[in-house]
Amino acid sequence: MNLFEFACQGRRVLLNLKQASVSVSVADKEVYSFDLEGKPLSFWMNGKTFVWTLDCRVIKKWRDSEGPEKQIQEADPNECQAILGQARSRLAELHMALQRGNLQFLRSDDSACNAFELIGNWLAKFLAWDTARCEERKRAFASVYSPVTILPPDQYLTLVLQVTLGCHWNRCTFCDFYRTVHFQIRSMDEFEQHIRGVKRFFGDGIQLRRSIFLGDANALVLPQSRLLRVFDQINQEFSFAHSPSAARQDGPILEGINSFLDVFAGERKSEMDLRELKARHLRRVYVGVETGCDPLLAFLNKPANSAQASDLVVRLKCAGLSLGLIVLIGAGGDHFSDAHVEETAALIRRMPLGTEDVIYLSPLHTSPESEYAHRAKEAGIRALTSLEIEDQSKQMRASLASAQQPSPRLARYDIREFVY
Repeated sequence: MNLFEFACQGRRVLLNLKQASVSVSVADKEVYSFDLEGKPLSFWMNGKTFVWTLDCRVIKKWRDSEGPEKQIQEADPNECQAILGQARSRLAELHMALQRGNLQFLRSDDSACNAFELIGNWLAKFLAWDTARCEERKRAFASVYSPVTILPPDQYLTLVLQVTLGCHWNRCTFCDFYRTVHFQIRSMDEFEQHIRGVKRFFGDGIQLRRSIFLGDANALVLPQSRLLRVFDQINQEFSFAHSPSAARQDGPILEGINSFLDVFAGERKSEMDLRELKARHLRRVYVGVETGCDPLLAFLNKPANSAQASDLVVRLKCAGLSLGLIVLIGAGGDHFSDAHVEETAALIRRMPLGTEDVIYLSPLHTSPESEYAHRAKEAGIRALTSLEIEDQSKQMRASLASAQQPSPRLARYDIREFVY
C-alpha cells in the first residue's frame, strides 16, 4: 500500500494505492474509489454515497434529516452522467495541478519523483472513464453475463460465475428476481467460455474480487456428477488460499466458492456430496429459510417445511461448511407476525450454528403486482409498516442474540442495497 498526502489549492488530498483498489480523498468531504482498471467503485460526495455497478449503473444512498431510515434508489441516466462529470472535474483539477507543479507534498510513502509519476498515471487512468467508456462497459457486461439480480450482502465483491441462469423453482410468491428468465444449465463448453469471458471483462479489476459465487439461484441443484466437473473446472482456472494453486500469480488468491441452495433442492444432497464439494473449495452456502412457521411457508409457496430446513442445516454443518441463513422480516404481515417470530427463533435455536455462520434478517420488499401482494389482499392480510418491520427485526434479534454459545452473527440484508 502506498499513501500520498498533498495539498492542492489549500485542500488536503489523500491518494491511497491499495493492493486491489485506489481511493482519492479531498478535504475529508469527497472520496472517490476505483479498481485497478480505473473503473469507478464508489463516490462519497454531497452527503451521499454513490455505488457503481459493473455495468455502470449507480445506486445512491443517503439519510434525510427528517428521519433515521436510509434512503436507497437507483440514479437515472442523467444523474449518473452528472455524478461522473463532477468526479472527473475534480480529478482533472488535480491532474492539471500536478502537471503544473502546483501540488505541495505533505507526506509520501515513496520518493517524490516516483510519487509524481504514480499519481499522474492513476489520475489519467481514472479520467479515461467518461460516458462513452461507461456505455462500452455496459455492452461488455451484457455480452458476458445474464442479469445478476441478487447476491448475499457479503458477496457484493465476489466473482460471479453463472453455471445456471434463473431459478429452477421460480414460484415463490415474494420473489420476482427470475420471473422473466427461463431456467437454463450451461454445458461444460459454454461454462468454460463464460469463465474466459469473465476474466477478459474484469482485466486487472479482478484483483478486487475476494471469492467466487456460483450462480444463479440454486446452482447447487445440479446433479452431483455435473457439479464435480464444474468445481474441477473452477479449480483449474482460479487460485484458492491453502491450495497448491495458490502459488500462481496470474490472478487473485480467492477465499472459496459460495452459492445459494434452497431447502427443497438441498434434499438431494447427502453429507458425502457436500463434503466432496467442500474438498473443492465450497466455503459457504446461503439458505433461504425465510421462516420457521410452516403455514407461512405454504403462503409463500416454498415447497419445504421447517423440519426439512433443520435437516439440511445439520447436513451442511456436518460437512464442515459455513452458512448464511436468510429470514424474511415482515413476511405474512399482521396475520403471521407473532408465529413468525416465535417459530423462526425456535427453529434457528435448534440448529447447530457457530461463529462462522451468519443469520441475515431481510426486510420484505414486494411490488403491488406480485403474487404475494395478491394473496395477501385476498386473505385480508395487512402489510407491516416500516416501524413494525423494525420492531419485528428487534424482536427476532432479541430472541436469537443469546440463544446459542458460541452464537452466529446477526446482520441486516436489505435487497435494495444490492450491487454487482
